[in-house]
Amino acid sequence: MGKANNLLADVYDKTDPHNGRFKGGELYAIEHVITYFESDRPSCYKMARNALDGWDNSTKMSHFLALGNLSARLLWHHLKRYESRYGANESTYWIGFELLWREYFQWLALQLGTQLYRFEGSAEHEPVTQYFEDRFIQWCEGNTLYPLVNACMKELNSTGYMSNRGRQIVASCLVNELGIDWRFGAAYFQQQLIDHDVASNWGNWQYIAGVGADPRGGRHFNIEKQTQQYDPDGHYINKWQVEE
Repeated sequence: MGKANNLLADVYDKTDPHNGRFKGGELYAIEHVITYFESDRPSCYKMARNALDGWDNSTKMSHFLALGNLSARLLWHHLKRYESRYGANESTYWIGFELLWREYFQWLALQLGTQLYRFEGSAEHEPVTQYFEDRFIQWCEGNTLYPLVNACMKELNSTGYMSNRGRQIVASCLVNELGIDWRFGAAYFQQQLIDHDVASNWGNWQYIAGVGADPRGGRHFNIEKQTQQYDPDGHYINKWQVEE
């Protein structure tokens, strides 16, 4: 155990405030749910949900859901009780919407079966991407030409976590800027994320790559625009010591 603990200490950045806060287990999950819905955070969720950093900017329920410490049904119950007590607004709506989006991916994965992992997904034609080893390694290590992408990947590698906005940005970069087969990104996320959920992860990667349920044919995020919008002062990039 001593050697394993030392290895974990090497992986996690002790200066990051998220470290030590991702705890597992049903008791801690229920405590977290109660604490969350006793605060005003649910009513402010929509304003903060796209932030790249900050513990309070998302519900931090995903790892509990992924590990089975918390059921979506229980979380839905607490959300509706919160709305009955304090009122519903766009923020509480979005918490519920994202729970339903997660539920959709669970049922979609059951329907697709192994098609969830196919290069062409549900599309009629394969994407115009392939595997470039050097580019993929640079992406994994946070050593691309894009400082924001690098920061996101370094956070993922150091903590096992990344914001939802960050996940979309780095996925779009892998597929659109680097031209790499989306499945390699999905597999890397599966390896690294502490809140990995098969259906949500692979379903969202299909969505970004344009081979999933989205009729728009994929999502391409302008990385410079995303940087200006979500990290205009470079605080997040500087936090992860990414050189521009």
